[in-house]
Amino acid sequence: MRTSWKAAAAVALGLALTAVVAAPGIAGAPSCQGSSISIHELASGCRVSSGVVALEDGRTFAVPAAGVTLTAAPVAEGNADPGDVVIANRGAAGIAVQVDEVWAGSPTAVRQERAAQQRRALGATIRGTVSHSGATTSASCGSKAYVLTGAHWESTVQWRYNPTGARVSNVAAIQRGAEAWTGTITACGETVRSTAAQEYLGTAKQQAAVTADGGCGTSNRTSVIGWGKLPTKTLALTCIWSFTGGVAFETDQRYSTSHRWGSTGTCSGNRFDLRGIATHEWGHSYGLGHSAQKSGLVMKPSSTVCDTAQRTLGLGDLRGIAALY
Repeated sequence: MRTSWKAAAAVALGLALTAVVAAPGIAGAPSCQGSSISIHELASGCRVSSGVVALEDGRTFAVPAAGVTLTAAPVAEGNADPGDVVIANRGAAGIAVQVDEVWAGSPTAVRQERAAQQRRALGATIRGTVSHSGATTSASCGSKAYVLTGAHWESTVQWRYNPTGARVSNVAAIQRGAEAWTGTITACGETVRSTAAQEYLGTAKQQAAVTADGGCGTSNRTSVIGWGKLPTKTLALTCIWSFTGGVAFETDQRYSTSHRWGSTGTCSGNRFDLRGIATHEWGHSYGLGHSAQKSGLVMKPSSTVCDTAQRTLGLGDLRGIAALY
């Protein structure tokens, strides 16, 4: 089954980003100057090989290498979604920036990246056998929608965990979140066989390449999950690096040290469910974007305390992972 591209719902970000009209490439475009590059400067089509792209909301993103696309996907507390971000370095064509549905940066790079996203998303097909039992058991069974970021893995996601600063000590909750998307999965009366795969390699001393301002650092081709500061209403953030063709090679996750977390079988009090949030973040790591908040799906952009329902895939989540793997 082929899927059409469904962009994530736009939110009011207060960013001075404007839609960019496709324009022909500029031969011999100059390099951007300085270590911090604004959206306005990128619009000139200048080439960028280092430094950070700075958004007006304060988030910063280390410039990915030429031919690499960086995707940042946060999950927020309540309705405070700051918006997903894509930074695509198209080499001589410059850098394209996407914040939810709004594009900015080099016009040529924007045109190229938008076309590449559409090709990657339209190329997704359900690879496994889908069986139907007709059962529906939750509100998340009412939505078939899903969003693909354009990234996917052609190998097992091998990852490490840095427990420094952890608010709870149960890495198994994060592992369960990773496993929710793999193997034989049944939800909402449908069963699929997902070939998504992950392997936990143990602990790490290095930090995840996620920044305290809600952005992403520099890729080192090692996937690390850890804890640290994030913007006030951000519960967790996943950064994914992929090549132009969409093949991912690194994913890092950070969980907020400013929130209270629970990691047991049940959840109580003013705590956020680590396993449920980890299931959401792993959806991003595998290549899924945000679905609508009202869908009740795992991949909705915001969460509330003790949202243990987020541990279990809904219909749109199931169909999304089946489209990729």
